[in-house]
Amino acid sequence: MEALIRLKQKKIADYDYMILTSTANKTNTNQMLPDRLSSEGSILNIQVSTEEFVIAVLQLVDGVIPHIFIDVERKQAINLWEIASETCRDSAVHPLKANDITVDAAISIIIKELQYNFDKRTVMVYGTGNLATKTALKLAELGMHVTLYGRNVEKVTRIVRVLNDILPAYTPCPIQVFQENKTGKLDVLISAVSAQKILDEKWLNYLRADSFALDMGLNNFSEQFIDKILLSGRALYRVDIQAKIGTAILDLKTEDYFFSKIRGKIKWLDQTAVAGGIIGNKNDVVLNRVTPPYVVIGTSNGTGGLK
Repeated sequence: MEALIRLKQKKIADYDYMILTSTANKTNTNQMLPDRLSSEGSILNIQVSTEEFVIAVLQLVDGVIPHIFIDVERKQAINLWEIASETCRDSAVHPLKANDITVDAAISIIIKELQYNFDKRTVMVYGTGNLATKTALKLAELGMHVTLYGRNVEKVTRIVRVLNDILPAYTPCPIQVFQENKTGKLDVLISAVSAQKILDEKWLNYLRADSFALDMGLNNFSEQFIDKILLSGRALYRVDIQAKIGTAILDLKTEDYFFSKIRGKIKWLDQTAVAGGIIGNKNDVVLNRVTPPYVVIGTSNGTGGLK
């Protein structure tokens, strides 16, 4: 395997972190992708499509790279988490929801591009899958006018109904089903499908002069669309998960601090003390943490609150 040969040529001992992912896109294959860059260091980035390659990679890096993030979302038939759990003996393996990171990266890009003036702005999400629905929900929660489009109108209508049932009661703008003659001009057009080159230049008619488009899939826009949107002076971006991938490492550090320094049950001044969300018995002392320096929060009422 060419990808495995290339991996063996890398100085893998220089890495503290690696991510192992797959994708629902037809381009999914065994390959070594460019390193993901973060404030916490470079992350070795491997995409997989076969069980044989997964096992070979994990056997190579186990005990060399301390932390391995495994994409647990089942985009392909192989179960990456199961294989990693059985194969890795010395490296720590951590579940990674790669699609959630992609969604959060897209949200960050949108907020940054709109310069935090995002509420009441209009956005259309093209797609009805995991990425599209999660993105539509989060954008609506931000107060944006969200329209959802898919080739199956019945499916779109069903998804929109469910998403609106989930939204908080005072969400200002419920999600709408795209309607060709009623949907107004958009500030943002987002594609989130696995098909390639599916959005043609006709979608430019829905964009405002200062709008932009965002590709959450891979090669979702046609050449004509790309040529014309760039000639118009509007921006076209592909979602880069480096906008959020570093948070996976920071989450590890946060969790380690929480579980080792904050949460627990101890004997303190001849009394039982709890901290970090542990529900104590009645009259147990509730502390801010179970390692010094302590701060007394109160006395447990025995049901999760304070007396």
